[in-house]
Amino acid sequence: MDNKSIDNAANVPSRTNLTEDVDMFYRSLFEHNPDMIFFLDNLGIIVKINDLFSETLGYTQEEMIVKPLKQFVSLNEMSNYKELFRKALTGEKQSACTTLVHKNGQSVLILLTIIPVKSEEKVIGIFGIAKDITDIHESARMLAESELKFSSIVEEALAGIYIVSEDGTVSYGNKRFHEMLGIAEGTKVIFQDYVHPDDLSDLISLSRELMNGERGRTHTFRIIRNDGAILEIESHSKKIYLQEKPFMVASLQDITEHKKATALNEHLAYHDFLTGLPNIRLFYEKLEQELINSLTSHQQVTVMVLDLDRFKYVNDTLGHTIGNELIKKVSKRLSHCLGNDGVLARMGGDEFVVLLPNTGHIDRVIEYAKTMIESLEQPFDIEQYELFITASIGISTFPQDGEDTETLMKHADSALYKAKGKGRNTYQIFNPAMNTEAYKQFMLESDLRKALEMNQLELYYQPKISAATHEIVGAEALIRWNHPEWGIVSPVEFIPIAEETGLILEIGKWVKETACSQNKAWQDAGLPAVPVSINLSAHRFLQKELLENIKETLAKTQLDPRYLQVEIVETSLLENEKVVFSMLDELRKIGIKVLMDDFGTGYSSLSSLKKFKGKIDTLKIDRSFINELSRTDVDNSNFFTKTIIELAQHLEMDVVAEGVETVEQLEILKEYNCNIIQGYLFSQPVAADEFAALLKKGKIDLHNHDKEKHVIEEKRKFPRVNLDFPLRASMALIRIHGRNVELGKTKVLIQDLGLGGLRFLSNIRLPVHRDIILEFETEILGSKVNMVGSVVWMREMRSNIHQYGVEFSFDETERSVLAPLLEELEIHLRKNLLIPEGSFVTVDPYTFFKHIQSFLRDKE
Repeated sequence: MDNKSIDNAANVPSRTNLTEDVDMFYRSLFEHNPDMIFFLDNLGIIVKINDLFSETLGYTQEEMIVKPLKQFVSLNEMSNYKELFRKALTGEKQSACTTLVHKNGQSVLILLTIIPVKSEEKVIGIFGIAKDITDIHESARMLAESELKFSSIVEEALAGIYIVSEDGTVSYGNKRFHEMLGIAEGTKVIFQDYVHPDDLSDLISLSRELMNGERGRTHTFRIIRNDGAILEIESHSKKIYLQEKPFMVASLQDITEHKKATALNEHLAYHDFLTGLPNIRLFYEKLEQELINSLTSHQQVTVMVLDLDRFKYVNDTLGHTIGNELIKKVSKRLSHCLGNDGVLARMGGDEFVVLLPNTGHIDRVIEYAKTMIESLEQPFDIEQYELFITASIGISTFPQDGEDTETLMKHADSALYKAKGKGRNTYQIFNPAMNTEAYKQFMLESDLRKALEMNQLELYYQPKISAATHEIVGAEALIRWNHPEWGIVSPVEFIPIAEETGLILEIGKWVKETACSQNKAWQDAGLPAVPVSINLSAHRFLQKELLENIKETLAKTQLDPRYLQVEIVETSLLENEKVVFSMLDELRKIGIKVLMDDFGTGYSSLSSLKKFKGKIDTLKIDRSFINELSRTDVDNSNFFTKTIIELAQHLEMDVVAEGVETVEQLEILKEYNCNIIQGYLFSQPVAADEFAALLKKGKIDLHNHDKEKHVIEEKRKFPRVNLDFPLRASMALIRIHGRNVELGKTKVLIQDLGLGGLRFLSNIRLPVHRDIILEFETEILGSKVNMVGSVVWMREMRSNIHQYGVEFSFDETERSVLAPLLEELEIHLRKNLLIPEGSFVTVDPYTFFKHIQSFLRDKE
């Protein structure tokens, strides 16, 4: 305390003498005391304090002197303090813990001792000593709280905790410990009595090692509860000392369910959840191992891929519950057929795969295939249904058909596709002589799932033309697949695959959204607004959520419903009449027009059209009738077409003639008052940017095929021999993007031939790409001729017939061999249209290709 503070205290009038006496007597005590020191008068007013007191409470001395001490006492302690002070005034020394309040509001716990100061036997004031015991008290409180927490944690822990002596007696066990053993708390326990006998010796050895100074260890063992149940335990044990005696403390964690879950996860990682069979991952590992073994044992290994025929129909009609039950029953039958001779795995969906090691002769493999097929021919009884299912099997064998898992599986898949093409419910052994068409279909099926993910699908637009003005009055959106190897793939080739694999719904949604977005973009760009129609499959049309999906798409793209039309094939409208009519009404309510596609192919009578009055806006006459229209050979097609147009107009429906390819067909249709034309005569389906250019122009001139042909001919380096009757030839795909392939041959018709190339017709859509190399074989004047080249242009003649131009990859030596043959051929053709020494085809090319598939099956 400074002199100024002392002088201030001395200036208090009623206490001057007392203060002087106290200062003289206690000055040295104030200056050197490690505790808080203070003087109070008999009213409890602070007369003097040392620096430690004021500093402990965060005040200066000036702020505390001449103020009552009770002002700094916690309200909670006020009554106790008053009682202490009262007793001290009676002459009794007092000690107690109390709480003062720091300037910042925090509590300061002190041990307070107050001693009465007497003069002539009269208490004239109070001398006080205070010790700050806040930290001591907090430490004690925290220790007590820690012990309480620890005790609570241990007692309520999810793990069992126990302390065991060297003789195995449990001196402490928490609540969970007793629960795990299935005994009451307080029960005397010898822990070893509960350890599984098979694990006891290991646990005893571990305990000895710990007692001998080993570090703490984590280990697993089993215990047998009091009720006989066995638990899998993970324990961590450690040596401790209690009252200088060694003990072992351990925790017990019940991992029974965890081990079961781990085992289940390991099982599911390699097994099919539904059937319990090995999955494709385990199958590949086993196949890989068998192939390694076979390198030394020189044994054959066979792979069979089995696919259930039309399983999707069961799923769609009866639901996934019945479908799943059928899969389980099928797997049991197939497992029974194989016994222990092979590995049966489920690839997913309705596909299974079989591994047969050490197969030996192929006859043994065939026997297995026949047995599995025959076993599935028996009906399956599921709930109230008697279900019949068949299977197709593809077979490949190591090492003949491949020397690695990928090749063997690919070739087995290829053979499976061939089996399905033969009519299903049969098997097919892989044959490298698969023709180009089958190979393409196999590759398309393998790649279709990637098409959406990799943005390979595109929409092409075929204009609908006013027959009177040739103005564009609409368009049909037609999906195409821009395959990285096969180029533009027609929907005729991949939509059936999509329907069978279940991808058709996802593809349909993409078509709808893309067509609406594109049409809105054209309109926003200022192009004429015309409706664009999309095709709906029967399955998609009958789905409940179709209407909502269409509404969502229109809202999302902000397209006026007037500019979206839907085309539905006639056969879809003839089934489920009540549901169909309801859907047609709902579509028309939101402003969407409906077209009946391919009319004439559904075997419905013309009179049945009356039911669709007010529900169908437009009829599209199937191209098969349009193809037969003729002035020179008037047959039923002319009559039927005219009748359809007249009846449709009577029912206030528009009519679209699709597949119009000739001026003659156009003139006949105009005479019959058909108002809308769609076909190659005006335009083939074109990409979005090309259609935008057509829209901008507004009208389309008649397509001049002769002009195109003349342009192509002018570009040729070598002249061609034109054939009045096409030459039958075999075509094989021999190399694709640098990769050699061994495929069988496909029939084609050569229309002209020269030293630089040829023109041919095929029912296979081939990509225009110089990296796809074709080989042609035919007979000219009794000599076999082989020619190799690549497609450089393509023209679609009809929906299933394509015309190609091929440029040969000849050197001069090969060209010199072909030249004299072509010269001689041209001389003979000047005299005769047909030459006996050649494979000329006299039937109509379209008829030839119509029967080509059955012809090829007969050849097989």
